[in-house]
Amino acid sequence: MISRVKWSVFVLAVFSIFCVLHSYNDLIQTAVRTRGSGKRAGSPFTVTGSPSLDSPLVIVVCDPSENDTYTFEQHQSPKGNSTNPSKLFGGPVYENEETLAELRKSWTRQSQQTLAMIKTLLYFSKSPKWRIIVISDSKRTFQKIADLTVAFPDIERRRLILEHKYLWFPPEYPELRNHWRPCAWAKQFLAETLPEEDAVIYVDSDLLFLGPGEELWWLLKSMGPKQLIALAPEPYYKVDTKAFHYAGRVGLNTGVMAINLTRARQLPGGGIGSAILTEGPIDPEPRHDQDALNHFLKDKPHLLMEVTSRWNFLPSSCMKTAPPCPDCYSAGIIVLHGADMSFYRPVDIKFSLMYATLFGAAVDANPHLLYAMVSAQLAIADTTNLPYPCSNYTDLNEALTLRLAEEAAESLRRKTANKIT
Repeated sequence: MISRVKWSVFVLAVFSIFCVLHSYNDLIQTAVRTRGSGKRAGSPFTVTGSPSLDSPLVIVVCDPSENDTYTFEQHQSPKGNSTNPSKLFGGPVYENEETLAELRKSWTRQSQQTLAMIKTLLYFSKSPKWRIIVISDSKRTFQKIADLTVAFPDIERRRLILEHKYLWFPPEYPELRNHWRPCAWAKQFLAETLPEEDAVIYVDSDLLFLGPGEELWWLLKSMGPKQLIALAPEPYYKVDTKAFHYAGRVGLNTGVMAINLTRARQLPGGGIGSAILTEGPIDPEPRHDQDALNHFLKDKPHLLMEVTSRWNFLPSSCMKTAPPCPDCYSAGIIVLHGADMSFYRPVDIKFSLMYATLFGAAVDANPHLLYAMVSAQLAIADTTNLPYPCSNYTDLNEALTLRLAEEAAESLRRKTANKIT
């Protein structure tokens, strides 16, 4: 585990050095032209329009805190920019079970992650409208999520259509409500929770979009006639000290799920979670719903469309056991997933830097400056000898910033065209 002092010094150094880089417009334009000069002719996963209007984006958010001192001002300045991202690294390093449990229950962490997820969704997306269903434990929790967007520019806020749905769990299994983490199992009961929906894209709140989120709907369109769920790899199962059953090549992660709910309702029990329970006890006992889903799918490969890690890139995606991801480079990583609170723990430097920078950026940030900032910080991270999971992942910087580079290049072209006219 990297010490708190080394981690804080490194991050502060990165931010300090980049303040100097901010002033060099020539450097910015050179970097943009180099990465965004027509390297590829559009993404093969392009989805146009507003696909979430037909098949919504779904998140699950619960507030387990007993002494809720949440205020909107904790997370946003009056101008709508997020809290100084360097503050994210000023707290304790969570190394023991007690402090990890405290972090897992933190509403501040959860709301900050959700804000960053929504902000990056809007930033990279071309979709005019985003319909997002927020499944929560109370109307108050939903309102707190809605409040996160109050300081967004009007043009961005009007793109959001937020809807509230209450959690659903099987009445005979009340213990699932708080199993592993509060409401973690709720995403396995989407067929029952959303009976009127045919298909959905589910995402955890602890992720960043690094490209157009509407590309996820390509997964729904690409499923075979029997497939009902698309999932990306979770290579950690290959090195886990406990021998849990896993599906796919190396195991599957449930942080991003494209689900055909109509097909899921044909399973025993009427949904994925209910089908898992119908099969009876699992040995070894699953830690969480992800373990249970892997066990369920292990002998049912016909139900699964396994996709590459570009759709859900984790720190474990950098392991040697991880399947190759050629489209991470050709089309760019679309989702960066800070699983197991890795955006808030010193797990991987590049994950932390990406989160701190994009969390701190405005939803309408200048893509020139944002691309230059991210590129400079990633380059500096490459010069450190601190160990981290993705330190030897070839060309990761390019995979992380490909779509941002394209945004910056397009902005530069528009700026140049305006000067000519």
